Amino acid sequence: MGDSTPTEDFNPAFWPWGTAAEQPRFLHTMIRVRDVDRTLRFYVGGLGMKLLDRYDFERGRFSLLYLAFDGYAGGGALELTYNWDTQEDYSHGSGYGHIAIGAPDLHEVVKRLESVGAQVTVQPKKMAPGAPHIAMVKDPDGYTIELIQTRRQ
Repeated sequence: MGDSTPTEDFNPAFWPWGTAAEQPRFLHTMIRVRDVDRTLRFYVGGLGMKLLDRYDFERGRFSLLYLAFDGYAGGGALELTYNWDTQEDYSHGSGYGHIAIGAPDLHEVVKRLESVGAQVTVQPKKMAPGAPHIAMVKDPDGYTIELIQTRRQ
């Protein structure tokens, strides 16, 4: 199809996933957050994600923060949306389940999350014989995160 967008309408900062994709792929999941600093302590300090980009839109009164473990090309990212002037709490709705994150050392990640004040709702356990350990935690906005052991120990 090609990109016929005029050069003055193209800002490469808003195209971190590239401009030449041939196939659909997963890019990111977006959640709304109430406290950016607390949320970054959870995802960056606790889970070890990296803040890839932050865009503050004064005119729209919101910020977008993109986090991932291995850059935009290394798998799906998490988009945190912070609406500056919204006072009411967000609803997760009845359809939201969880975000799943693989962790080579699940027990170490749970300890790190507990050290930044995360609520661990299910301590590491096996769901079935021979299965990896899993744990469930809540982020500062109450979103459920499932942690799955990704390295056999």
